[in-house]
Amino acid sequence: MAVYMPNEMDFQGKNFSMIISGSPGIGKTTLALSAPDPVLVDFDEGVSRVKARHRKPTIMGKTYEEIRDDIETSQLVKDAKTIVIDTGGAFITYLQDWAIRDNSTVNKQKSSNAISQKGFGAVKAEFVRFTNVLRTVMKKNVIYIFHTVEEKDGDVTKYRLMCEGSARNIVWQPCDLGCYMMITGNKRYLGFTPTEQYFAKGCYGISGLVEVPELTESTPNDLITHLFQKARENIVREASEGAENQAKYEAAMEQVKQIVAGVEDAGSAGAAAEGLKKLEHALSSEREARAMLSARTKDLGLKWDKAAKAYVEEA
Repeated sequence: MAVYMPNEMDFQGKNFSMIISGSPGIGKTTLALSAPDPVLVDFDEGVSRVKARHRKPTIMGKTYEEIRDDIETSQLVKDAKTIVIDTGGAFITYLQDWAIRDNSTVNKQKSSNAISQKGFGAVKAEFVRFTNVLRTVMKKNVIYIFHTVEEKDGDVTKYRLMCEGSARNIVWQPCDLGCYMMITGNKRYLGFTPTEQYFAKGCYGISGLVEVPELTESTPNDLITHLFQKARENIVREASEGAENQAKYEAAMEQVKQIVAGVEDAGSAGAAAEGLKKLEHALSSEREARAMLSARTKDLGLKWDKAAKAYVEEA
């Protein structure tokens, strides 16, 4: 079945895709590893900078094909709940190398060893395919880590993803959540609401600034796990509220139909108008009720007289 009614949709087990961006050395990788049961794909050779107690199973390789094969065949990956790509920019560099080796005639510029425009197209297509396989086929949470680069726009310093080529235009599309990691005072925060300085993406009730706790020997590294759980709880609550409102709407519309069906003349039209006001409306029931009453009175040749505050027959 491909068509679902709102009350049939269940997102309690939803997997999330997320971007974590920020300056080098701020703690993005350690933060990403606070996601549920992660495996780190280390394109940036940076796992050595993560404190030993926070490290998780890690995939490293010299080529994209080698890493891709490990992801597709490793039992550790099959058992994991989250795949962390560190960094997205380095991953795209791996993809450029792969694209040129895969089809140098098309994907490499004739005058140099640089990638061609068609090569960039191949990179973008494989980036999307790879992400979709992780999310929809393997059913994993996916977290992309990106370094940021400063760009001046007049007096405003903007922070953009460090990502070579036009591929940067596609990395946000599949993501549910995106945050910019920053230091304010002596504390670190995740910004999930876009500002003039950085792009971000909040969803499922996750927005604004979220403080990143300092990790001690006894502090569990589980912030992203809790954020994902909170997002799922928000989805369930919203669905429950939606189902409740839908039930109220349907009950209200049944009463609306009965009231409007009883309109036969000016007097009953006025009584119907008062009765419709007293109903417990939900969603669009009040607007639809007014429209149905208006259509009924028009059919009966009635109009509302503002001075008399009553329905009268049209002259």
